[in-house]
Amino acid sequence: MSELTVAADLGYVEDAFAWARKRALEWVRTDAAPGNLPSYWAGYPSRPMFYSRDVCHQAAGAHLLGLDAENFAMFRHFARSATAERKWYPLWAFHFDGSIAALDYHGDEHFVREIPAVFDLTYRALRQYGWTGDREWLDDPDLAAYYERSAGDFVRAHDHDGDGLPEAPGTGDIFEGTATYNEHPERPLTVAADGLALQYAALLELARHFGDNHRLAAEAVQREFLGWWDEASGSYARGRLGDGTLDFGWGLETSWFVPMTGLGGSGVRAERFLDFIEQQLESDPPPNIEAFSYLPEVFFRSGRDESAWRWLRHLIDSRDDYPEISFTVVEHLVAGLLGLVPDAAEASLTIDSHLPAEIGWLTADHVHVGDWDLRITQEGRHTTELTVHGGPGPLTVTVGSAGPWILEPGQTVRATSPHPKDLP
Repeated sequence: MSELTVAADLGYVEDAFAWARKRALEWVRTDAAPGNLPSYWAGYPSRPMFYSRDVCHQAAGAHLLGLDAENFAMFRHFARSATAERKWYPLWAFHFDGSIAALDYHGDEHFVREIPAVFDLTYRALRQYGWTGDREWLDDPDLAAYYERSAGDFVRAHDHDGDGLPEAPGTGDIFEGTATYNEHPERPLTVAADGLALQYAALLELARHFGDNHRLAAEAVQREFLGWWDEASGSYARGRLGDGTLDFGWGLETSWFVPMTGLGGSGVRAERFLDFIEQQLESDPPPNIEAFSYLPEVFFRSGRDESAWRWLRHLIDSRDDYPEISFTVVEHLVAGLLGLVPDAAEASLTIDSHLPAEIGWLTADHVHVGDWDLRITQEGRHTTELTVHGGPGPLTVTVGSAGPWILEPGQTVRATSPHPKDLP
């Protein structure tokens, strides 16, 4: 297990991390029973299973806690379950011994399946390669085949109008397949914005590792989506209905996954849509705590650090026992607040502070990027200190717009520069 620790001038942060770390590690099931896969609980506490959507979202926090073997085993298990008979959908849930969860599977024609999960698995698995630098995330035959099929065979099997976007039947029945992670939309969608967002994100990750043709496909998805704009409301459509019309309004995941992945681009429209999302969160927040666990990621990426901190505090204060909460709190407190973007295979790390005004400084020690063991301290949004405790060689570090520095094991860099938001 990881020796990861967090210290801050705000005791609330230290208490939150201690709770989240302890509770997340208590969900590990690897040695809990004979025959278990390397695994952790990922789903309702009442269901002893791991679900694809939850594993995808818990994986970054799991890495920070030293659970790389668990991440790899579970992602590969989902990849192996996507077969031609299932039209390249992965199964939705497994028990810890790897057996299919019958609650969500009644046969190859009748099982829970949601289009975003297909692409989420590819996107988050390749992000794990960024954290670990472990070539198995690229070279494992089951994972490599899954990545290509998610972008190819799956899309072809479900793209009935030839626009490059897979469609769901539009019945809203999760056992027949749905277009969205939002299982209770006002009207069933055939194509949903969160599905497009994760398709776009997965294609960009694929382009980095498997060829630029995937980038062209990502750009085509984004072009299609950018036409879903409504000037009057300052929002994008949440999806497309069976008759081809666009469905506008507040869509929970179908709304906030757009800025989370960058599908909506940047500029005036992107900022107006973020305003729309923030307004809707005030008037009509999601009914389930796990939905909130995405919001810090949404707002950190968008540079709305105080909003990210507000929703991170909401997660922390809940002390909810849903496993996704403790795992994502670990991720948000470390990778989110410090703004870590790792590329272990290229021996590089980018840091960009997202500390809110309430936190004066924060230190995360024993952060693992590949085989590098790091201590990172952020003071406000101006000063970053990084020490390389150990590693296989030099690590290239960029802090905001400053750097890069090339650090050998045992070296420290202290970088001070104004944050763009603080400039006049």
